[in-house]
Formats: sequence, structure tokens, C-alpha cells
Amino acid sequence: MTMIASKKDMISSMAIIIFSIISAGIHGLISIALLISISQLDFGRDSVQKHGVSSGASRLGGIAIFFSLTIGLIFNYYLSNNSSLENISYYFDQILLFSLLIGLIGLVEDFIQNISSVLRLSLIVVIVAMSIAIMNDMLPYELELFNQFEGLIKTILVYLFTIVMISGFINAGNIADGANGLLSLVYLVFFLVLYSINPSIFYSSMIISLAIFFVYNVTTGRIFLGDFGAYFLSAIVAYSSLKIYAEYDVSVFLLAAILIYPCFEVTRTLVIRFFTKVSLISPDNNHLHNYVHDYLLSVGFNSHKSNSLTGLILASLTSTLPLYLFVSGVKPNDKIWLSLFICEFLFLCLIYLILNKINLKKI
Repeated sequence: MTMIASKKDMISSMAIIIFSIISAGIHGLISIALLISISQLDFGRDSVQKHGVSSGASRLGGIAIFFSLTIGLIFNYYLSNNSSLENISYYFDQILLFSLLIGLIGLVEDFIQNISSVLRLSLIVVIVAMSIAIMNDMLPYELELFNQFEGLIKTILVYLFTIVMISGFINAGNIADGANGLLSLVYLVFFLVLYSINPSIFYSSMIISLAIFFVYNVTTGRIFLGDFGAYFLSAIVAYSSLKIYAEYDVSVFLLAAILIYPCFEVTRTLVIRFFTKVSLISPDNNHLHNYVHDYLLSVGFNSHKSNSLTGLILASLTSTLPLYLFVSGVKPNDKIWLSLFICEFLFLCLIYLILNKINLKKI
């Protein structure tokens, strides 16, 4: 009986592995087809060079990822017997819904390209405030920052803090979406770590969708995330960070170390604009990825190669080190993540200062 049960378990395991490979392959093929089709559409294209992205490229990469993710979730929902399906309705009903609403703000900008930053930020804050009120089980009450507060005051402070952090990170993601593969690789690493902590179809679908987009984006440069993609994905990352922090013993600095580049850029931008008395929400092209892109152009790389190398270099210098340490066995709640985050931030500051001096121009 034991041998028969063992054989049944082995057959069942092999069937799950084979199905996973086949489903991932089908999902990947669908993703490629979506990217090729959407990148050839005549509408939703960038009219000018923005944030290092070549003029004329499609701004609808986020749309391709959204449909790829949705198809992957539905495909696995109906064909898989994996127990992780129990969480899929949560993402469909809440995180995915609110992330989509935030993404739609960016989609309008992708087509119109003249919506004021104030209006976009205001709409994001409203949606985030509403979403956190509904998903209040994810509020980070355990943060040491709020240990000295109690009762209603603590609830209000945590609520306001969460709104500011999520809204700020969504805008940080939009700022960081300035080079081929940069944001998509950072977020790919993020979901690889989350999948290791909590294997789920949602995370695996995100990984496949982002991986296919990353390769296509870096190699062709014909399509990029656009405002919809940056807003939509950044919202999912922000909400997923809250969820994983609420449910598992994970250091917030593990997540911050992986997401250091958008965190660095939004912090640096706000600090510099504050001291130079420039509008805190006005757009500019004085970001680190702009400086790296300019430097690569100055040493002889063409626009596409400079763009893609910029994204690969910055994402690799930041997010891949936390991934390596995590895979090597460093625990998710280890204190080393705080030290790593600080070192990464200072390292990016140093690179920015160096390139700021040697760059030939500002975009």
C-alpha cells in the first residue's frame, strides 16, 4: 500500500510539474503575441523623447502586461488543481481592481499626454485612500515607527502614513520608468522573492508576464510600460508589499532593498526640488537613469543600446544583490536588509554625484 501510494504521489507530482511547464509556455507565447500586436498599433505612441525612451515607441506595454496577467490567471484558475488558487479571488476583487483603477489614470495620460501632475496625483491619492479603507487588514500597525502611539491616534497615523507611502511609491515607479527594462526587471525580482515566500498563481503569472515584457522591451525598444504600466504595476507592488508584510515575518527593508531604485529617485527628486524651490511634482529629466543614458551615448553607444544598457545596469546594481542574498539563505526578517538598503542608497547617491559632474548635457 505504501509503495502504491508513493507511486501515486510521484505521478501526481510529475503531472503538476509537466502541467506547470506547459501552462507557463502557453502563457509566455500569449504574452509575446500580445506585445508584438500592441507594439504595431498606430495609436498610443510617444510623440517626443521622454526619460530616455526613443520617439515613436508604443506607450502601451502596460496594457500588454495587464492582458497577459489576466489571461494567465484565468488560464491557471480553470486548469490547475493547485491549492494556491484559494487566494486568487482576493487579488481579482481587491488588489487587481484598485491597481487597475490607478492604472487607468495613466492610460488617459498615455493617449492625451497633457494631464497635469497635480490632477493625476490627486486622483491617485483618492483611490489609494479608498482602497486602504477597504483593505484595512493590510495596514502596517507593526511598524516600529508607531510603537509609541495607541488607539485612534495610532490608527489615523498609520492610515495617513500608508496613503502617503503608496501614493509616493506609485509616482516613484512612474519616475523610474525611464529606460528599457529598468522597472520591469526590478519588479520581476520583487515578485520572484514574493513567490519564494508565498507561492501563488498570481505571483507566478506576474513573473511570466514581466519576464516576457523585459526581454522584448530590452531587445527591441518598440514598446515601453507607459504611464498605465508604471502606475498599474507600481500599485500592485505597493499593495503586495503591504500584504506580504502583514501576513509573514518579513523585514520592510528586504522589500525596500529590492525596490531601492524607485525609492532613491523619488527621495532624491523631492529633496533637491525642495532645496532649490522647484515644484515638487513638476517633471524633469535630471534623473540618474538620464545621466547614465547620456554617459553611454557620449562613449559611443547608439540610442537603443544606451537605453537598454541603462536599464540593465541600474536594475542589476540594485535589485539583483538582494535577490542573491535572499536565495543564498539570508532570512526575510534579518537585520542585514536595513544595512543593505542604506548602502545601496548611498551608492546610488555617489553614482549620481559623479555622473552629474562628468555628463556632457542634461536631457
